Amino acid sequence: MNIDEDIMAYARTDDESGSHNNNEDFEFEEYIVPDTDRSINENVLDEAFGIITTGIEPLEITEAGAKLTAYISTGRRNDIRLGMYVIVPYGDEDLFARIWKLQYLQEFDVDDATEIHSMRMLKSNTTSEMDYKFLAYLDPICILYEQKKEGMITRRMSDRIPRPNTPIMPVNDKIKIQTGLNIPKEGIFMGHLSVGGELIRTHASPPTVPYYLRNDYSMGDPLVFRHLLICGSTGTGKTFLTKNIIRQFMDEDNRYQLRLDSETKKNPCFVIMDPQDEYSQLFEDNDVLTSEDENNFRSHRINYGRWSRTRTFAAKVQDHKYSGKSRAQQIEFTIPFEVVRSNSWLIAPAGMTELQYIAMDLLLDDYFRKGNITRPTYRGFIDYISDAGTRATYVDSGKIHEASYDGIVRRVNNPSFKKVFDQDAAPITEMLADVFKPGYISVFPTEYINSPRIRDLIVLTLMTVIVDNKLSTSGNLDVKNTPIILGLDEAHRYLARVDGEHSRRIVSKFADAARQGRKEGLGLLLITQDPQDIDDTVFKQVNTRVILNLTNDSAINALNVAKEYQKRIPYLKKGQMIIHSPDNSDIVEITGLSRCVVRHI
Repeated sequence: MNIDEDIMAYARTDDESGSHNNNEDFEFEEYIVPDTDRSINENVLDEAFGIITTGIEPLEITEAGAKLTAYISTGRRNDIRLGMYVIVPYGDEDLFARIWKLQYLQEFDVDDATEIHSMRMLKSNTTSEMDYKFLAYLDPICILYEQKKEGMITRRMSDRIPRPNTPIMPVNDKIKIQTGLNIPKEGIFMGHLSVGGELIRTHASPPTVPYYLRNDYSMGDPLVFRHLLICGSTGTGKTFLTKNIIRQFMDEDNRYQLRLDSETKKNPCFVIMDPQDEYSQLFEDNDVLTSEDENNFRSHRINYGRWSRTRTFAAKVQDHKYSGKSRAQQIEFTIPFEVVRSNSWLIAPAGMTELQYIAMDLLLDDYFRKGNITRPTYRGFIDYISDAGTRATYVDSGKIHEASYDGIVRRVNNPSFKKVFDQDAAPITEMLADVFKPGYISVFPTEYINSPRIRDLIVLTLMTVIVDNKLSTSGNLDVKNTPIILGLDEAHRYLARVDGEHSRRIVSKFADAARQGRKEGLGLLLITQDPQDIDDTVFKQVNTRVILNLTNDSAINALNVAKEYQKRIPYLKKGQMIIHSPDNSDIVEITGLSRCVVRHI
């Protein structure tokens, strides 16, 4: 029997001609859909973006990466954005992933790269979404599962591959988002989670997802003592954001342990170096806040309103008068020359050699050890080194070369210093108990001073007072026993990566402070528009980096964030930021508050 005859043997006919018997009825067996265990609710499926597909390339998860492709349904394509977070359910647990690539592919093999097709579409675009495959490529972040004993959702690395045709779901559960991105459930409020400037909304109330910075001892020391950096171009809202962050630290219930007595906890003292006289406004309420704003703040446990324990400390400088931009208490102080004794670089300008610094230290040490001085002053030191007899003592004995000696005198004798040292006010060294008071904000403005050299001297002196007393075993107890957060605006001016002995000495001191800040209760909040200029030894100690809009490529590259986030930085709008804090969460984009919680003008 040939093949044709074999086939015809199965055909029912009335006669040999092969005509079908139309009178005979055919009965087909009914197909019953298997009653499988479907863990995904039918109502939830209506929200699905699409399904996992193997039609383009195989599904794959390895220890080095993954290839997960999703087909997006035509009705949900307008909802998909690059960087979105999605859930792929397994049934008993979920894959938490991020969309890292979007792609269109032709459904039918058509050459649309022709002039005829181009002209036709320009005249009348009849393109249908059904004609194209819309694909989303997923980057697995983790797997979310519920711990049976604790009943809590937790996460682990992505070690399961989703089945083909599994739905891709939006993440509507706030806890799943926070757990998936490893965001603490409480702490210092920084902003709300967003993607491309759009706030992520869930089914919770309130619907937005708050981002908190860890502020407890559950996983080591609070992250503020691992230091923060806020960077952004001029006009991107650094001061606005910094005020909101500072206010979150100022709370009666926010207390930190002391190194000398771990059983005792104290409120922090926030010390801010203020070049534009803006932070004293923390003393004032924001009058434009509405009741709706206040309700929103309370719903996310956001501190708002004036902090009455805000004070302004203004250095008394000859021919300069501080008027102030707020009603906060103003206290005058002066810088005593004695702080220079172990910090010669405070009065030594840039450009001095290491040998000149050694000679300078020798001159200072001998001056302070003179028995006939009741009170060492800057003018007294200048008179001492300008004296011909003093010069002869050091030069003739060979202790200091005459060229070095004359160079030191010429460089140190600065008229600006006479205006700031030893003025008619209380010395800052005798006010430490008032300045570094737990639960207080101490603002040091410098805007009223027109000399950059004097401004730098004041800021560096205050930084030195804090660091020396914190790190020294014999430091002042009012400083050592108070958790201090030092806010340094225009940080690049003082911690710059510059060659020379002067800069090396400054950076070395504050690099030590950054390294030991965690155990000494000293946190740094650095604010700058030029993060690339901050010295690497300090920069590497900063654990949390808050990145606003930057357009300088060297500044962006210095931040060492993933490439997909680097590309977003120049496009961040005011209020948008990227947070890179490895010990707190995965790298994320957030949007800050649209209103300042205190006065901001």
